[in-house]
Amino acid sequence: MAPGGAHPALLSAWLLFLCSVVSAGVHRFTHSQIISPRAAPGLPKRQSLLQVNGLALSAYDSSSRRMMPRNGYMQGDQETHQFWSISSVRCMFWDPWVETEYQALVRVVNDSSPKGEPYYMQVVQSCELDEASGAVRAVTRYTLNGEDVLQYHGDQNRWFSVHPAAWRVAERWNREREMLTGINTHTPQQCGTFIRITVPFTVQMTAQPTVHVSLVQGTPGRPRRLMCHVTGFYPHDIEVTWERGGQGALGEQMTSGILPNGDPTFQIRVSIKLGLGEHVCVVRHVSLGGAPLRITWDPQATGQARTLGVLAGCVLAALGATVLSWYLRGRSGRSEGPYRPARAQPGTLDSSLAKPGDTLAMSLSCPGVTA
Repeated sequence: MAPGGAHPALLSAWLLFLCSVVSAGVHRFTHSQIISPRAAPGLPKRQSLLQVNGLALSAYDSSSRRMMPRNGYMQGDQETHQFWSISSVRCMFWDPWVETEYQALVRVVNDSSPKGEPYYMQVVQSCELDEASGAVRAVTRYTLNGEDVLQYHGDQNRWFSVHPAAWRVAERWNREREMLTGINTHTPQQCGTFIRITVPFTVQMTAQPTVHVSLVQGTPGRPRRLMCHVTGFYPHDIEVTWERGGQGALGEQMTSGILPNGDPTFQIRVSIKLGLGEHVCVVRHVSLGGAPLRITWDPQATGQARTLGVLAGCVLAALGATVLSWYLRGRSGRSEGPYRPARAQPGTLDSSLAKPGDTLAMSLSCPGVTA
């Protein structure tokens, strides 16, 4: 398969997938990798990102061949030193191995169904630790251009081929399971160890949300809605609800779901149909220390903003008319050679016959604003 350039849509989808959804009492470890057909400016051929509870802790790429810390997760006590030592050694083995396996998977898949586009391989090794039960669930997915090819299920400790052409690769990986453990996947035991080492760092990282309430104008088929936009919070879990007239309105809410920002924080939008009574957006998050944020929508602020907009438009229109008047007056006062008045034609007005008191009247009206 001929190599190609970077595919922005695939890269964007991969980056969005890096966002880990973490339930209460459940911690998630995610090791995400992407292998491109070739390197490009600013895009290494192989990249790797490690996250715990949605917070990036380290990154590796084939250009620098170094594992770099993210979000201040540096070597400190003995446990973090153990994490960095294990991860660094793993990257040394993973880099050449994954390039060889990438070429093999592309070859078998392309032989079965040839395509005229370059192949990008995405690898997501994820596992969840339930604090209540201590159970660990581990799953690894290998995909080519977004299509599943191979999967590993930790409860069975076995590889399965999702794409028909990849069954030989799955069988080989099962035979070499002991040798490849920790390179092509993480076992539940390894996942549990990594989570227990790194979770204390992620727990102390918090960011308070900011809240903005706005009115979304309706259409003939849709009523007006109030939008509560909450952003900049970490960790992932958050509760956003609307109250109308002092009563909760959970059944009437529409939500975007929790989405990642460009940094480690998250955002969410929750809307409700505009009705009678006071409307309050209530936000509860661990960073707020048990005191929820309550943002009340002020309809007068919206009306004042609209009036100010109309007034600003009127002022700009008046300034424009004044400038145009000065410009026309300046042109009429210029002298360009001897002036000879044109002879009036029948049915026309001779400007030389105009009376001194005649003027050109201009009117400027501003809707909604009277003197």
